[in-house]
Amino acid sequence: MKSNVISYLLLCFCLLALPSMAQMPDTTLFEALHYVYGNDTLPCRIYRSMKADTMTEAPPLVIFLHGAGERGNDNCAQLTHCVRYFLVDSITNHYPFLLVVPQCPEGKRWVNTDWSLPEHQMEPEPTTEMQAVFALMDSLIGSSIVDARRVYICGISMGGFGVWDALQRQPKRFAGAIAICGGGDPAYAGALKNLPIFIFHGMRDGVVNPSRSRQMYDALRMAGNQKVTLVTYPELGHVCWDEAFSSPGIFNWLFGRISKTPSAEH
Repeated sequence: MKSNVISYLLLCFCLLALPSMAQMPDTTLFEALHYVYGNDTLPCRIYRSMKADTMTEAPPLVIFLHGAGERGNDNCAQLTHCVRYFLVDSITNHYPFLLVVPQCPEGKRWVNTDWSLPEHQMEPEPTTEMQAVFALMDSLIGSSIVDARRVYICGISMGGFGVWDALQRQPKRFAGAIAICGGGDPAYAGALKNLPIFIFHGMRDGVVNPSRSRQMYDALRMAGNQKVTLVTYPELGHVCWDEAFSSPGIFNWLFGRISKTPSAEH
């Protein structure tokens, strides 16, 4: 009887683990890179879409910033959430792009702020990790590996905060963004008034208050941004990113963005 109970519990554990395991894409599809920035190293995974392999011109660049749970130095955990949506045949075969997924070290953050706060002010200087992301982006653009006019940034949770921080610091560098359950500094909304941004948040989020996304949306609209969209999920909590990346037309919206005046201004 005891062995049957143990076997049953093990089976239940395996079944519960299957969904999260299925979220991890095949890591062999990605190039592993350890980008050296000063005295620090930023683990990173890079994926080139099937469509990009059929073209001679430089593809768009997509930067994906993961959440707090995927921090570390294994250069693998950052692929756990959302990245698999870029690998779907209908996406990778239709859109040319280079996907870059950096990994934030354990104990560090893309943005040094308390995620539970109702608001925060952007610090004068970005974190070392965000500086490394910018430097890697500059390196790819400088080498003409990607199209400087089409640089997109997406992020979830801690990465959602990172998206807002990156946009606020270098608004002219990006052609579009997706910020999921994050928060920014509304004081910089004016600099983002021409930038297409998709914002997602679960209204039952107990980690990052949904007001953070609403706050940024309202500030952008007040600044005159007609290209910002806010989607809220009344029944969802913090983990709403699967629904966000499953939104009909989200990739067509993202890759349809193009900056008319690419800039190297920081």
